[in-house]
Amino acid sequence: MPKAFTAGKTKRAPHPLGPGTYKLLEAYRDWQRLYDTLKLLESALDNRILISADYQLGCWTGADWRGELERLPESLASDVGWRVLPGVLALCEYAGATPESAKLASGAEDHASNIVKDCENNRSFIAHPTKQRDATIKRVCRAQNLVRTVLMTVEDSFAAVNVPMSRG
Repeated sequence: MPKAFTAGKTKRAPHPLGPGTYKLLEAYRDWQRLYDTLKLLESALDNRILISADYQLGCWTGADWRGELERLPESLASDVGWRVLPGVLALCEYAGATPESAKLASGAEDHASNIVKDCENNRSFIAHPTKQRDATIKRVCRAQNLVRTVLMTVEDSFAAVNVPMSRG
């Protein structure tokens, strides 16, 4: 996971973000869509709905959800380096020099590292395929928790610097 995070940061380095909110909002919208997909998947599994290959699960299909779920912790760690951390720092610049933005910026790297550690700690559990429905639901719920952490990070970042999320 740290490799995925570092790769995301390295990929971002030649393309630094200027002050603004657009990249953080873009990441938020994408992860919100994925969170909704995970909720839909959990509901389908919980209600014992047969998930055929062409079944639409939000941004996934029945054919690809198992592989996408397996890759989710690494994808999330990479995106924290590529969009979320740089987006939080760009938000701080956009908000101007305030004690709140300085505090958020100074703790952003540590917070991002904690998210990456959570991804690493949950990766083997989420990626471990199982035929047991209850165990699969638990995998999906763990993935939801990881995604929820990123969503809350973005929401809290906007709130900390008193910038509405609707700006972009």
